[in-house]
Amino acid sequence: MSANAKPLLIFDFDGTLANTIETGIAIYNELAAGYGLRSVTPAEVQELRKLNTRALLDHLEISGLMVVKLGAHIRKLLHQRMDTVDMIRGTREMILSLHAEGFRLGVITSNSADNVRTVLKRFGLLECFLFIEAGVSLFGKTHRIGNVLKKTGIAPSLTMYVGDETRDMEAARKAHVSAIAVCWGANGREAMETEGPDFCIDDPVELIQCARKFELDQ
Repeated sequence: MSANAKPLLIFDFDGTLANTIETGIAIYNELAAGYGLRSVTPAEVQELRKLNTRALLDHLEISGLMVVKLGAHIRKLLHQRMDTVDMIRGTREMILSLHAEGFRLGVITSNSADNVRTVLKRFGLLECFLFIEAGVSLFGKTHRIGNVLKKTGIAPSLTMYVGDETRDMEAARKAHVSAIAVCWGANGREAMETEGPDFCIDDPVELIQCARKFELDQ
């Protein structure tokens, strides 16, 4: 691999870089009754982390149509609370290190671009990213990954997708890019390993090591 052809790392945002999960659950519980859904308890959240995305939606009895409406409502309310959202511990330093080493970085997320920029700008990270592809449908990341690779001209073999949900790993596999599963977000290690990611990590420092190994293996 030529010296100037550094790999591309595409990040999910919620639960992977930003600690929006607790806020998102609180908003979900506020909205649940209005959608005919039941709220979830903190104890139940830990059990739900063991389920893949489709099983989670089935468990909560959320239909495909409701996912779209509920997701848009949650993103709207989340926007009003983004000033309270922190980065996952260690992820800011991780991004700065990867950027300093010349890795190309991007974001593909179902959250809104405004929400993502609000957090990244507050933590001095916005300039580290080449692109932010936002507003992606729940299972639409495969298509967006493909579009990004076409626009950038970066080969799938030089690309990794980093996410905290089983659907992120599924999207990476279908897009023929490598996958890093982070186990600090929506899904725990038990669920993530069922998708066969290339790497499965518990700390942001490990991600830097994975990126370096991925580069050396090219």
